Amino acid sequence: MNWGNKITLVFIGFVILVITMVVISVNQEIHMVEEDYYKEEIAYQGKMEEIKNGHNWEGTISVKQEGNNLALIFTDAQKVEGKVQFFRPSDANLDFFVPISEEVNIPIEKFKAGNWKVSFSWEAEGKKYFKEEQIFIQR
Repeated sequence: MNWGNKITLVFIGFVILVITMVVISVNQEIHMVEEDYYKEEIAYQGKMEEIKNGHNWEGTISVKQEGNNLALIFTDAQKVEGKVQFFRPSDANLDFFVPISEEVNIPIEKFKAGNWKVSFSWEAEGKKYFKEEQIFIQR
C-alpha cells in the first residue's frame, strides 16, 4: 500500500469520526434550568429581595430524611400561602411541587437517589419570601 492510499484512509476515518460525533451531539437531550431564562434574568433583583426576606424569616424551615420519608417542617404555615418545589438538576422530568403546610411527609420512593434542590416560595402579609436547600437522597 502506498502513501497516497494511507492518506486517503486516514482522511476517510477522520470524516467518519466527525460525522459520528455530530450525530451523537445532535441526539443529546438538553434540560434547561428555566424555560424562560431571559425573563427570569430580568426579574432577578426581585428574587434577591425574596431570598433576603427568606433568610430573615423567624420561623423554622427544615428538610430531612427520616427513615422511608422526607419530612418538611414549616412553622407558621397557616399564615402563609406558597409552594415547595423539588428540583432534580439532572432530569427535569422528575421535578414536582407540593403546597406549603405545617408538616409534610413524602415517601422516599417518590425520589430518585442523588442530589435535589428544595425551594420554598411563599407570601405572607404582602411580602414575598424564598429559601432554597440542597439535599442528598440516599436509599
